[in-house]
Amino acid sequence: MSEQRLRIDTENVVHETVDGELIAIDLSGGSYYSLSGSGPAIWGLLLGSATEAEICEALALTHEGEPETIRSEVARLLEQLLESGLAVPGDRAGATRAPDALAEKVTFEPPKLERYTDMKDYFLLDPIHEVDTAGWPRPAA
Repeated sequence: MSEQRLRIDTENVVHETVDGELIAIDLSGGSYYSLSGSGPAIWGLLLGSATEAEICEALALTHEGEPETIRSEVARLLEQLLESGLAVPGDRAGATRAPDALAEKVTFEPPKLERYTDMKDYFLLDPIHEVDTAGWPRPAA
């Protein structure tokens, strides 16, 4: 997969980072996700479209860790992001901007992606178009 360019599906996914944790909502499927560890840094690189190799090179500039560990963890996360539909094939070569090297590298923490479906029905409501006669949102058919 290292030569395949990927990007976040910004048409169907909204995200916000809070206290180092990235929260992403899949608007088409209704699940929401928590991404921690090095995950938010990887996500940031995918916003501009990146290959696995470009992500690993960028993390090597800012993180201390075994290159093989970083590579395998990046590959695992990219596979999870593709399977979940959060990432899609990208087509913009060279759009990734490598992070600035820090004065001191931080320890690499494997990315952790967690999926939640407990609010799926709420995320799939369309409050503008899907209302009943009382004006309350109703699930799309």
